[in-house]
Amino acid sequence: MCQICSFVYTHGLSGSEMKLVSFDIFDTTLIRKCGRASNIFELLAYRLFPDDRALREAFLFWRQFLAEKMAHKDKTMAEVSIEDIYHTIDKTFLNTYTYEQLIQAEKDIESENLIANPRVRKLIAEKRKEGFTIAFISDMYLDSKFLRSILIREDCAIKEDKIYISCEYNARKDSGLLYENIRQELNPSEWKHYGDNLVSDVKKAREKGIQAFKVYTEYTQAESSLEKRQRLLYENRLSVLVGLSRTHRLMENNNPFAAMAADFVAPAYIPYAVFIMQQARRANIRKLYFLSRDSYTLMRTVQSIHALYKEVELRYLFVSRRSLCLPYLAGGSINEYLEIIDQHTLLRKNVDSLLKQLGTSRKELMDKYSISFHYTKIENKEQEQDFLHRIFDSQFTFLLQQRAHEQERIVISYFEQEGLMDESVESAAVDIGWLGTSRLMINSLLRRHGAKDLTFFYYGIRKDVYPISYGKYFAYFQPEQLSTSATGLIENYFSASPYPTTVGYLKNESGKISPVFPYGEEYKMTSIVMANTKALEYMAKEILRFHDFDERMLFLWAKFSLEILTSSTVAIDMTPFLSSADFDDKSFVKRLNISELFNLLLLGKQVTAFDWASLRVTLPRSCWKLAWKTRELAGKLRAYLFLKIYNAKAERR
Repeated sequence: MCQICSFVYTHGLSGSEMKLVSFDIFDTTLIRKCGRASNIFELLAYRLFPDDRALREAFLFWRQFLAEKMAHKDKTMAEVSIEDIYHTIDKTFLNTYTYEQLIQAEKDIESENLIANPRVRKLIAEKRKEGFTIAFISDMYLDSKFLRSILIREDCAIKEDKIYISCEYNARKDSGLLYENIRQELNPSEWKHYGDNLVSDVKKAREKGIQAFKVYTEYTQAESSLEKRQRLLYENRLSVLVGLSRTHRLMENNNPFAAMAADFVAPAYIPYAVFIMQQARRANIRKLYFLSRDSYTLMRTVQSIHALYKEVELRYLFVSRRSLCLPYLAGGSINEYLEIIDQHTLLRKNVDSLLKQLGTSRKELMDKYSISFHYTKIENKEQEQDFLHRIFDSQFTFLLQQRAHEQERIVISYFEQEGLMDESVESAAVDIGWLGTSRLMINSLLRRHGAKDLTFFYYGIRKDVYPISYGKYFAYFQPEQLSTSATGLIENYFSASPYPTTVGYLKNESGKISPVFPYGEEYKMTSIVMANTKALEYMAKEILRFHDFDERMLFLWAKFSLEILTSSTVAIDMTPFLSSADFDDKSFVKRLNISELFNLLLLGKQVTAFDWASLRVTLPRSCWKLAWKTRELAGKLRAYLFLKIYNAKAERR
């Protein structure tokens, strides 16, 4: 650039006419994927000394707590550079690396982790079009040449933009001196500044006569709560994971669906995906079947880390309790039917839902066999026996068995087509879990036709989970490790799928078998599915770069995030849950009316699948704690009154 052009760019056509807009760099223009600045040192220590814990800990302690203090002590200048910092290092570390290699390693980690804040990048482009001169400012020990390369790479800066770094000007924003130096150099007629720090970017800038605006890149309360828990742990790896959640959320402009996915869905499912692949490798499993619909997002997650586990084939299997029920009942009786019913009883079950699972309806039973039911829900043992008799000991029973055998033949053909009958490789299925009904039905069908069992992976299980006699399984969460309110949450929202439920199978002219979906339903990508899969894929790929994360740390990430969502009173935007579908004939989350609030808080009834979220979208935040306390106290009072009445009756007897 010629001297005249450079002067015009820097000072405008006239020194008194130049409009300046400046941007803080870290946590404003650029975001660290790993979160806190101190996490850079954690990642650096692991990269430098992956197999030597003593050196790793010593280096991390020096770099995080001593290095800059020592550099300031050795230098007469107020500001120090990264070169000044590394010249204070204990020479023990130089037995492995040179000064130059250590500095470059830190810059490499920073470069890998820095990414543009999309909202600020857009703002920079807008201001550039408006004719503002662009400058970047930072209180930092890294040099402007390095930072310029990152800013240009992230499409935030051009090579002519000015960059002011405290270590190169021996002046800082937080003292106001760096702003004074810039004003003396550029003498702008108008100056706007954007930054995330209330003191150095807002207060100090305004003291110097600059129009200052705060850029909000803070952690959400959920992310901050998760970080607080990591302080109880040995290392900062959980903080790095929280940083990834924040990064994805900011990249998606704080969209509430993206925030829910980044803060909760990804922390819940990425650890499970790693667990599945690690266990598959240990058990020599070479083929994984992800069961539709609940395992769709899990398959997308595993695909993102599949590069580490290329020996395992990934398949998607269209099955559901409904599509398996009839084939399983071929030749079966009432006992086999009750075996696949939750708690082995039909009490409190909806008649229409039960008939739909059996492939029939009230209308068909009435029209063809004059069979009717005078109840909507089975409320007592008499109604249960009546229902079972009309299904398994009536004129309809022959048709039921005929359909069951037809469906058994086609589902076995589908299993053969998808390779489930192949005994040459160890195979397993991936499911969400809890009870294990699909495991019971699939393995019963496989055994009936001389094939080997499928091993199952479950996210969580209940105390009454079907025993291992129905097939081997691995569970990520054991009974009572998850809140009961997490069941509907995980199945309904975390596992949202674009596929409708599979209701049966159809063989085409070429002999290929395809799943059949309910009439009028088809593949549909919703806002929930898109947000979940995008967060899972992005964050899983980032974690892939740090594949030395231990399984215990990932487990705690999943456990803590679910605890915060299901039991904490921190502010979380629950509105995405209102877009979710119903769950087991109940609304998943809804705004409650007075009657529903009464039933929930005072009578202890479950009104929706995720009552905690329903309460929070209904009441103002100031009432949450009181409302939940009311519910707990009402529960204790009901228990007290029940025992008092029970004991009084016992005494009379």
